[in-house]
Amino acid sequence: MSQLTINNVRIAGMSACVPATVEDNLTLPIYKDEADALKVIASTGIERHHKVEPGTTASDLTVKAVERLLQDMGWEAQDVDCFAYVCTSRDFIAPQTACILQDRLKLRSDCCVFDLPFGCSGWVYGMSIVASLMSHGTFKRSILVAAETNTLNRNPRDTAVRPLFGDAATATALEFDPERSRPMNFVYGVDGSGYDAVWAPYGGMRNPVTPEAIEEKEVAPGVYRRGIDMIVNGMDVFGFAIKQPPRSLKELIEKFSIDVESVDLLLLHQANKFIDEKIRKAVKIAPEKTPYCLEEYGNVTSASIPLTMVTRCREKLTGSGEQHCLACGFGVGLAWASMEFYAGDIKCSDVITY
Repeated sequence: MSQLTINNVRIAGMSACVPATVEDNLTLPIYKDEADALKVIASTGIERHHKVEPGTTASDLTVKAVERLLQDMGWEAQDVDCFAYVCTSRDFIAPQTACILQDRLKLRSDCCVFDLPFGCSGWVYGMSIVASLMSHGTFKRSILVAAETNTLNRNPRDTAVRPLFGDAATATALEFDPERSRPMNFVYGVDGSGYDAVWAPYGGMRNPVTPEAIEEKEVAPGVYRRGIDMIVNGMDVFGFAIKQPPRSLKELIEKFSIDVESVDLLLLHQANKFIDEKIRKAVKIAPEKTPYCLEEYGNVTSASIPLTMVTRCREKLTGSGEQHCLACGFGVGLAWASMEFYAGDIKCSDVITY
């Protein structure tokens, strides 16, 4: 069992940026009629999502989110000791996008920066890595970004993915606090045999881009894809998602002797309303303690948990009392991670559009 406890680190602030353009699933041109669209909305809970315009990347959304966070926190860019960028739709294969963002955001040249190319479990993994680095006390202030431009690597004529995925960037400010008594607790898991449940077959070193890889083909009625497009094998993902995340949360609860009745918020990766409700019921958390933002933003992969916190939990998280939270991210990899933490008195910025 992989587990981790981190002391002396707190969430100090959060922000989010989403594209201004909104696609409504009810009017997507990929459906033959409104009835088809309504079936997808009913089965997923996703009504719309935000979509970047051509030429805009996840790093562009990130700059806006981080600049707003620094402004609202009263931090200077030079105050940041560590900057982590969780994203799979990076600007380039090399260099790391975090290096480019160091210059764009005017972070110190001796700031610790790195990319974490995780998918849906990325915010929880990122929290554990950055908080662990901070727990020694050398890094006082850090920023964890979870961002994704899913619409750039999903085929717009793929009826299996276009209605589900959106774009967003979130920024989480972390602070070292030697007086903090409440830890962060984590458990992890991965099943790499399912790597091709969510993947892009071409574009890496194993299968470089070829003329065939950029040729669009109809792989099923109404489903068009290229080899460089992200593919989601729905049944494989569904089978994984209704089994491993509940097991992970139960492992967290058992290992750290968590009283489920004391939990204020269950923060789930916003994959699919049906799947998430299965998870919620498995761990016996009340529906009013499980917020959702997927109806408005869709699945924004690594950004989904922090986006839910910013858009649906702001009043609770900015209050003086701390909320007892459980979080679970799961997906690409196939990887999953669950987390227990307390959050309160957070500087939570308004969602901005770009």
